[in-house]
Parts: sequence; structure tokens; C-alpha cells
Amino acid sequence: MKKILLVDNIRSILEREKGLLDRDIFQIFTATSGQEALDVHKKEKADIIIMCLHMAGMGGDEVCKAIRQDPELKHVSIILSTLLNDEKEIERCKLSGANDYIKKPIDRQDLAVKIAKLLGVPARQSIRILIKIKIEGRLGSEFFIANTVDVSTSGLLFECERDFNVGDGVEASFFLMGGAGFNRVVVRSEVMRVAQSAAKMKRYGVKFADFKEGNPALIGDFITRKTGKT
Repeated sequence: MKKILLVDNIRSILEREKGLLDRDIFQIFTATSGQEALDVHKKEKADIIIMCLHMAGMGGDEVCKAIRQDPELKHVSIILSTLLNDEKEIERCKLSGANDYIKKPIDRQDLAVKIAKLLGVPARQSIRILIKIKIEGRLGSEFFIANTVDVSTSGLLFECERDFNVGDGVEASFFLMGGAGFNRVVVRSEVMRVAQSAAKMKRYGVKFADFKEGNPALIGDFITRKTGKT
């Protein structure tokens, strides 16, 4: 399991980035300051650090330089994130000793490609988009209501108060906006992973198995309309 440390002053950004990296092969740690990032990395020895360049106190480039100067900490891949995308920002990232940089708000697919390159792990092939869609679901004879966290043509991540187990077969029904209005999708799915979430909610990743109504093309069209990517 690869250890990833996310660093940003803003907690809501950290939660979003955690959602982008919700995979069983990753163990995610977070820090809200440069000093906290150094402390977490000293303890956990992260495989990769994704860190905001512009932070109050110690900036991301300063943290990066401190890590590169420490013989025990320097063997880590570092990606600096920045809102700006000009030559000065890119040069600042390079001079800090970072392996790469990425523009904020971070794009899931762009991040997946960079992580795959640095860590040698396969990038997800399906484009996933963060979106909240109401799901009417069924587990056996029991019905439940949930909301998606993200959606792809191969599956989705949803939040729900009730408990599911890996391997459970669930039926999910939801609507997607298409070129001719809303399209209903009804699909049998299998719970592939359980993830932690805030409050009472739990997150479940499911893989689509059998479409009873609608098809992956409807989801692909929906994603293309939202992202401009096929």
C-alpha cells in the first residue's frame, strides 16, 4: 500500500483531494501546515507528497527544500499544486526540488497520470467526475436512499447511512441529464470497497455489473458533457 500525504491550509480542499485518491492501494494522510507536513512525513515516511505551493507560514516550496536537505526524509516524490500556471510558478516549483507540479483545482485524471508515473501504479482508465446525484437503491428486499460522490462508466462511489459489505450486490436507480432530457439508469452493482466519510455517512465504491435500464453509453455521454473529455 502506497502512502500519500496531502498538504493544504484549507481543509475543504484536503477533503476534495482525498476523494480524488479514494483507492484501496493508497493510505492517505493529511496536514494543514508545512510544519505538520514535516512531522507526519517523519513519522509515516510517505511515498508521495501532494502539497500546496502557497500556504501561510511555511510555503510548499520551503517544505520541499527542507525535505530534500534531510537524508532521512528526502527519498519521497513531491508534487506541488498551484492556482497559477505561469513560468515563474513553474520555475519556483522546479527550484524547490519537487518532482512535478499540478494546477489547482486538481483534475482527477491529470493527478492519476502523475501519480502513476512517480509511484509506478496503474492509473484508473475510467474518467470519474465529482457529482451529487440521488440514488434509489435496493439490497435484496431492502430499499435505501443514497447520494453519489463520483460517477464513471464502470462504477460509482456513494454515501449512505446504512451498512454494506464488500461483495454485496446492490441495485441502483438514478437519473442523468442527456441531450434529450433526463435518462433513467437502473444497474445491478457489486460493492468493491468501503471508505470512511464524515459524520454518520459511509462511502461505498461499487462496480457496475448488469444494466437493467440505460447503459454505459448514457453515463459516458453525461461525463463528456460535464468535462469535455471522452
